Amino acid sequence: MKLVLQKLATMPLTMTPPEVAQAVYELVYTTTANADPYAELKHYSNRLALALYPSLKETIAASENPLLTACKLAISGNSIDFGPQAQYGDLDTVVASALGSSVAINHFERFRQAMQRATRVLYLGDNAGEILFDRVLIEQLNFHFQADITYVVRDRPIINDATMEDAVFVGLTDIVNVVSNGSGAPGTVLNQCSAQLQQLYKSSDVIIAKGQGNFESLSGESKRIFYFLKAKCSLVSKQLKVKLGDLILLDTVKNH
Repeated sequence: MKLVLQKLATMPLTMTPPEVAQAVYELVYTTTANADPYAELKHYSNRLALALYPSLKETIAASENPLLTACKLAISGNSIDFGPQAQYGDLDTVVASALGSSVAINHFERFRQAMQRATRVLYLGDNAGEILFDRVLIEQLNFHFQADITYVVRDRPIINDATMEDAVFVGLTDIVNVVSNGSGAPGTVLNQCSAQLQQLYKSSDVIIAKGQGNFESLSGESKRIFYFLKAKCSLVSKQLKVKLGDLILLDTVKNH
């Protein structure tokens, strides 16, 4: 705790929350000599989510608007997060709650239209377990649209964020091109990312960013980004003018 406080005292106030978290967790990992303390929890959440896969597919197939349902499920998957001091609870309950909830900021129609025009899509992933919910959305995107999609994972373990190992485990690598972003931040800090990721970011027509970490690290970027997330802390809910726990599908560019 003393080492963390000393570190925090020297960090610029301009740093984003994911950059601060990255520095703190890396210090913890070094001090404890454990580079992946959330490994067991990540494996558990992947297995739990994968067991839901057949029912998620059935739910989407039976819905009046399969693409919208897949989007809501992808957002609901953002509940699986061991970073905030909150328990996501039973996944069946999470799914049922999401399907029965309206989306507080709902730019789905803008998203659908953007996907119709897109040729290259960059999908920035977030957490292990949640990555399975991204798979069911990507399957719908592949079915409805012609765009070439690239899915992005973290380069190395940070909290319970998804890495290439998680993408392989849930079968994501079987349906979409998956790349590492070259960074160990719990978000997408562009100046830390690989040259490959930065080029993909620049050349993509549509960017899908999952979770608060990506929202916090990319807010203010001029690129058009669709944020899929749950408001899981008071600061983010206040910034977006929504309630804690609300589902968000936010288009950052106006007049589209």
